Amino acid sequence: MAEDLTRYANDPVGFVTDVLGDAGAPYSKQAEMLEALVDHRRVSVVGANGSGKDWAAGRAVLWWLETRPESKALTLGPTQRQVDEVVWQEMREAYAAAADVLSGRMLKSAYRIDEGRFALGFSTNNALNIQGFHSEELLVVVTEAHAMPQSQMDAIKRLQPNRLLLVGNALSRDGEFYQSHHAKRRLYHRIAISAFDTPNFTGEDGGRRGMITPEDVEELAMDWGEDHPLYAASVLAEFPDMLEDSLIGREAVESAMERWEPSPPAPLPASDEPVYIGVDVARFGFDKSAICVRQGERVLSVRSYERMDTMRLVYEVLGTVADTGATAVFVDEGGVGGGVVDRLRELGAPVYGVHFGGSAQRPTRFYNRRSEIFWELRRLFDLEAIAIPRDEELAGQLLGLRYDISSSGQVRLEGKREMRKRGMPSPDKADALALAFLVPPSLGIWTGAEPFIRDDPPRRATIEAFGYDRPPPFAEPPPADEDDGGALPNRLGVW
Repeated sequence: MAEDLTRYANDPVGFVTDVLGDAGAPYSKQAEMLEALVDHRRVSVVGANGSGKDWAAGRAVLWWLETRPESKALTLGPTQRQVDEVVWQEMREAYAAAADVLSGRMLKSAYRIDEGRFALGFSTNNALNIQGFHSEELLVVVTEAHAMPQSQMDAIKRLQPNRLLLVGNALSRDGEFYQSHHAKRRLYHRIAISAFDTPNFTGEDGGRRGMITPEDVEELAMDWGEDHPLYAASVLAEFPDMLEDSLIGREAVESAMERWEPSPPAPLPASDEPVYIGVDVARFGFDKSAICVRQGERVLSVRSYERMDTMRLVYEVLGTVADTGATAVFVDEGGVGGGVVDRLRELGAPVYGVHFGGSAQRPTRFYNRRSEIFWELRRLFDLEAIAIPRDEELAGQLLGLRYDISSSGQVRLEGKREMRKRGMPSPDKADALALAFLVPPSLGIWTGAEPFIRDDPPRRATIEAFGYDRPPPFAEPPPADEDDGGALPNRLGVW
């Protein structure tokens, strides 16, 4: 007779151990996967071959349905075979060990408790088929998530699942699964399972049959070499550090965040270096405005503001100048940013307007000024001359930046519209960061060190490029079709 298992609603490991016990207990990484689903809406697990990811995923589905009276679950994958023979095979084995205490009936790719409480497993070539499965307690599991088309991942997210679990290998360098560990990392709780984390290496539980073994790893090392990307993906559960067209790599971003955090924690020494502020401007819509403050190579703070009008942003910038004693404010004055520059100039702020979309100082090298500025930011990361806070949103935006090289040799940074087309958020904090680092220590901004671009002199001296030859406040002329809008009192009481 089926038991009331709702007491395990927040204890998936207890459910697997007590209820499905004859089907095996989870080892530490599988327990970590299960426990993550209690507190996190989105969980992404990248694992080595044979690391037991789908073992835990299948049991998670049974736990979810049996402990929540109003629940539904979906398991999807790139092919029906992967759904049937991976996650559902694990579910069938677990069900067989505890059928007498479970509430549902197990079919090939379905598990039904009643008409409103069930799990389905399927694959489809049409994202429109992934709709209509709404529930306040919906769990979606995606197996082989690295091979799942982005259109289908977008359809899954439109279901607004209460929990989303992605499991896969580090074999793809694009799509939702890759981005869940990179540009969208702040949206996901991330778990990595290397072969060396599994019982046949750690000795946990005396090892496990059917999981990756030291002999397997030795053979893969001989087949590919330990430096091969396939070895990194299949054994170490590591994505390549960066795509060929990535602007900044994961290791560079992680290193910059580590430099920001003293170890052991200690008060920062007083600095005589000036403070600079970068401001990226957005007005409503999906983008956010952002303010970045830095002193020397260290970012002091980076904040974003959603649905903030330009005059309120002016208020925030003026307050930041007063609080930090900043000597220069760099604002992207393209679009609605022109009004922010005009108002800050009117109020006497040390503002410098920068047209991201304007022409580069080295036009034979760079497609536009934004590409030029971000290429310098990339250099600072490579030289370990920048320290950023552990801000997952900022880190994700930096990791999502891409560039290409035109037939004429120009470096071109991917635009925001192109980023949106591949499901990427606008890099508002990254833009503000780049603007904040327009002045020393980034003096070698156009070094000509890259072998694929010609070495021609800048049209003007570097320090003059953004108005340093003139006393602040300075701004480039705003576009003729933009105005500055109305004014509101700022927090300093200045109109």
